[in-house]
Amino acid sequence: MYICINCGSECKELFRRYCPSVLKILKCEKCGLLADKYIEYDPVIVFVDLILIEKPAYRHLLYNSNFKSYWKIGVILWLTESFRAWFFCDINETELTESEINLIPNDALQDYCNFYNLLVHTALAFAVFICAVILVTELKWFIIGKKPYKYSIKDLSNALIVGSCGKLLGFLGIVWRHIALGPYYFLVQGYTVLCLLTAYSVVCKSGRGGSLIGLIAGFLLYGYICTSISRLHLNIFNITLT
Repeated sequence: MYICINCGSECKELFRRYCPSVLKILKCEKCGLLADKYIEYDPVIVFVDLILIEKPAYRHLLYNSNFKSYWKIGVILWLTESFRAWFFCDINETELTESEINLIPNDALQDYCNFYNLLVHTALAFAVFICAVILVTELKWFIIGKKPYKYSIKDLSNALIVGSCGKLLGFLGIVWRHIALGPYYFLVQGYTVLCLLTAYSVVCKSGRGGSLIGLIAGFLLYGYICTSISRLHLNIFNITLT
């Protein structure tokens, strides 16, 4: 079963093919609009609408497309965030004064800035974020007693991965050597929050307020883990909103 990208209602068919060269997109019986206009669009246009945080684009990707490589996106996010943390750690190390270095325990800086340790920390934080959001959402459905007809834990996990793709913009700040990396990454995190709110609302059929309630526990736990793993407390640029 598919869904209408405009109203989110269930659709049995999105299009009918009369011959190999003739394709007719069907209209949604509920809203009367084309059920999924992106079927005829180039994937680049879908990608642009995802960047613009358009709900129809998220519905198309999560429910009506054949895209299955969410785990690959998760791996890319994991490696990118780990490299970003390692890059900032290297910056913080060069900014330490001689007196501050003397206060650091032996090998503490080297252990914390080890790239493989950062890989483990980033994976743990991201996994805890997803698990916390799922648990809070399941608790919400238990209290309310009614789930959306298309809701599943798998779809929610995929939506959180797609919504987190905004964090990839933080990697561009490193490549382009922005002068104000802190404010730039703060804007990236704000954009990522908006993407996550949109992706969550698509799967859970909730507004921005309800989506924020579902995501807040994940945000808090993610930030707590990212800050608690630092032994040096030198998170000058590590603004952990997501």
